[in-house]
Amino acid sequence: MQSFDPNTVLQTYNLNGTWQFCLATNDTGSLVSPSSGDPAWGEIQVPGSWEEQGYGEEPSYQRVDTWTKVREYEGAAWYTRNFEIASTEMDCAYILRLKGVRWTTNLWVNGQYAGERDSLVNVQEWDVTPWIREGSLNELKLRVDNTMKLPLAGSHIHSLHTATAWGGITGGATLECIPMNRINQLSLLPDAKQETLTIKGTINVAPNSTSSALRLQIEIRHPDGTWLDDQSFKVELRKHEDDERPEALEADGQRIAEIQPLQLNLAQEQGLALWSDESPSLYQAMIRLYDGELQLDQQQRTFGVRSFQAHGQKLMLNDIPVFLRGYVDCCIFPLTGYPVWDKQHYIRQFQIAKSYGFNHVRLHGWSAPQPFWEAADEEGMLVQAELPHWSRLFENREQPAPAEVLTYLTHELEGLLTSLQDHPSFVLFSMGNELIGYNGHPELNELVRKAQALDPSRLYTDNTGFGQLPAQGREADFYIQSLNWHPPLKSELSAVPDTTLDYQAVTRLTDRPVIGHEHAQYTMYVRPEEREKYTGVLRPSWLPPIEESLTRKGIATDLEQFQRASGAHLVRSLKEAMERVRRTPNAAGIQLLDIRDFPGQGHATTGILDVFWDSKGIAEPVDFQQFNENTVLLLSCRERTFYAGEAIQVEARVSHYGQQPIKDAIVHWKLISNHVVLEEGHWHYGEVDRGVVLPLGYLTIHAPSENAAAFKLEAEIRSGDDKVIATNVWHGWSFPHYRTHEQTHRIWNSVTELQPHLLGAQQDHVDHLDGSTLRRGSQFNLVIAKSLTPNILDYLVNGGQVWIQTPPEGLYDPVETKYLPVFWNYLMFATQPGATMGLNLKEQTAMLGRFPYDHASDWQWYHLVNGTPAICLDTLRGVSPLIEVIDHFHRAKRLTYAFEARVGKGKILVSSLPFTELSLMKRPEVAYLFQEIISYLLSDQFEPESAISVGELLGILKLQTIRFAL
Repeated sequence: MQSFDPNTVLQTYNLNGTWQFCLATNDTGSLVSPSSGDPAWGEIQVPGSWEEQGYGEEPSYQRVDTWTKVREYEGAAWYTRNFEIASTEMDCAYILRLKGVRWTTNLWVNGQYAGERDSLVNVQEWDVTPWIREGSLNELKLRVDNTMKLPLAGSHIHSLHTATAWGGITGGATLECIPMNRINQLSLLPDAKQETLTIKGTINVAPNSTSSALRLQIEIRHPDGTWLDDQSFKVELRKHEDDERPEALEADGQRIAEIQPLQLNLAQEQGLALWSDESPSLYQAMIRLYDGELQLDQQQRTFGVRSFQAHGQKLMLNDIPVFLRGYVDCCIFPLTGYPVWDKQHYIRQFQIAKSYGFNHVRLHGWSAPQPFWEAADEEGMLVQAELPHWSRLFENREQPAPAEVLTYLTHELEGLLTSLQDHPSFVLFSMGNELIGYNGHPELNELVRKAQALDPSRLYTDNTGFGQLPAQGREADFYIQSLNWHPPLKSELSAVPDTTLDYQAVTRLTDRPVIGHEHAQYTMYVRPEEREKYTGVLRPSWLPPIEESLTRKGIATDLEQFQRASGAHLVRSLKEAMERVRRTPNAAGIQLLDIRDFPGQGHATTGILDVFWDSKGIAEPVDFQQFNENTVLLLSCRERTFYAGEAIQVEARVSHYGQQPIKDAIVHWKLISNHVVLEEGHWHYGEVDRGVVLPLGYLTIHAPSENAAAFKLEAEIRSGDDKVIATNVWHGWSFPHYRTHEQTHRIWNSVTELQPHLLGAQQDHVDHLDGSTLRRGSQFNLVIAKSLTPNILDYLVNGGQVWIQTPPEGLYDPVETKYLPVFWNYLMFATQPGATMGLNLKEQTAMLGRFPYDHASDWQWYHLVNGTPAICLDTLRGVSPLIEVIDHFHRAKRLTYAFEARVGKGKILVSSLPFTELSLMKRPEVAYLFQEIISYLLSDQFEPESAISVGELLGILKLQTIRFAL
């Protein structure tokens, strides 16, 4: 390398530190600052927000649907600072840069107005050369205004529910002294196929300079640490396209000229190192501008060499199909309330995300600070950025958006594509979140075309999430569509026991890549213990109302159990929803919402991590990777429950997006029940190509033949050298065929639908029940009915045993349930069907007998509980739920599918399980549980611990009239 003259190093004045500061609390839009003697002036540190430094007022309004700041301020604020500039022998230009500003900034330099900037996701920049005094004291004055001047308040970079309405300069301030003859702008354009680096750009040329001696010296460091051969180019200038415009001429006559494109060979003896999510190799470039032997300027850049393209419905990274295993980053920073400028913060989050198998992140309605992108490049994350935009301005394709909004978004787009150019992690871009109607919008299409022309090395789409397929009137390289609810799909069916299903109903509607939008969105119980982590400017103000409800309802003591059970349910549901995407041959990826909890919109507890990127203890990375890695082994079967000894045919499939084909693939499997291997085997398949969802063959197993049992099918795919490529586990349950209880003749039954399962029972109409006769004869031990009637109540209080199998209309407070947990958040989707969070089951519940279960919902419960009404026990203090349903934590009802109690001298079991549906009773798990409950009720174990009054029972069950015989 050529020696470097330190005298030519660019001068950077660090303006971070203490500034004079005051809030313009009485500001009416005036651009006149308070006088220097105004007592409102204090001090503030740059970088930093106003709120975290004590400015603003404590809010009187505590939000229950999101967090609340310790202090809040919306309006303008003034900054001022004096600093000295040293004299230089060279003619210099001065560029002021402010990072992380929200939102609109006016600048004065030495009393002269320098203009306004309003970028939210780009660095705000001014050329202040005309007003700087070298060798003297200089004054900067800023007016920063964080109020919403455009109707874009929904964007996550400043929504109250996410990054909050913060104010300040959070990334820092610098003043750069650069030579007049300098590199103005450089584009580094690596070409992976040609193994070259093309350099384009512009140079500022002073009028008294001759360009004949200008040259660029380019030094490139290979990712392995060695340097490529230095290359020097005479700079051939040509007129820049803006030269004829007045603004192309600086005040001193300086011109901007284009560099004739330069091409460098990267394929030297070190070999080309491609950047990917698996191998994030980065080159470093030092570009120096010389006038003869005098160095004028330099730029140090980092770049990666990669290609990213759409090929049909596949996304191709370096000509290899890649599946995007993504999550959504909603600009949530629980300590600061604004995006942090800390590279280690982002390195940590990417390392955690990758440990769970993720290789992709979508920035929801924002683009992140520079340290984020540096970390993404180094850690190998594939990133989708977006304009800071979530609005309804583009829903009607016949109506143009406000001109000032479109102008602002266009400027943000141009700035982002320029500032992110060197980052190989930047692969996808969207014009915003959920913007359009069914058929797109012409102005968004124009933004897509503009982006494609500015930087064709990325892929673009008109919006994330909305619009219908097949696409009509939409410009996009790829589509991000909901796999939860895009017709004909429904969110409540996004995960079911059938593991043969996929999402081709959506992906088949286009010939371009489809990524699943905000996929799954399952939730678990609230975790108040996280409160102590909120040590910054935000407080979880949703928590006190929830905690009060849980305490007043006596549920606070159950928190740990509810968290454990609902967390397991979340992960089990998520596994199936994610594998369903991986079973889809033409899916390009998914974006989960989210792997962290979302503090807003009522506190959405969707994460396997909390909002601080810490584990919630519900999923281990190694287990999560089984269904979230380059290669996923899939086991497909229409059922999860079987009859004992039944032959089960399971198809093995593989979703393979590895870097290399799998050579000589071999499938190994084991059937295990109660820690005993019942069957095992393997077969050879052959080669598995990259980017395929491929059936590998079928295996036939037999459900355990002894009693009811849970079992698991463990399988793995190995390569010919016995290397394990992927493993997975599939759970099933087996049940003996239904057998009539030997004492069924002691049952008096009035439920017609149960007759096929109660051979020998006394079948009669409920109106005919004579409790006095039944009690005197002692020939019946149990009465089964659908509803409570006066004669059954009379029988019960006189010592009878009753099982009421109530329909929803028989309950005073039935609560609709579904198998899957609450979707996203109850406060935002209060009308969703079945807003509950799964089961919380006690060990050794006698009523369940030998029915196999653990502490939480699993797929053997699906047909028993999906759509089944829950019984509310809020009015029955002391009565324990036998099959407890976890209600969402906002409502916090005490729910169950069954309870038992003593009433008078008798005993009653009330259940809402669907035993009266004949089609469901053909299922092995449903019939078996019915059999176990019958056995329990006819045994000595049926001894309820709690007693309730007749009035309490009538507060739960509606009393039905009967016809008395006269």
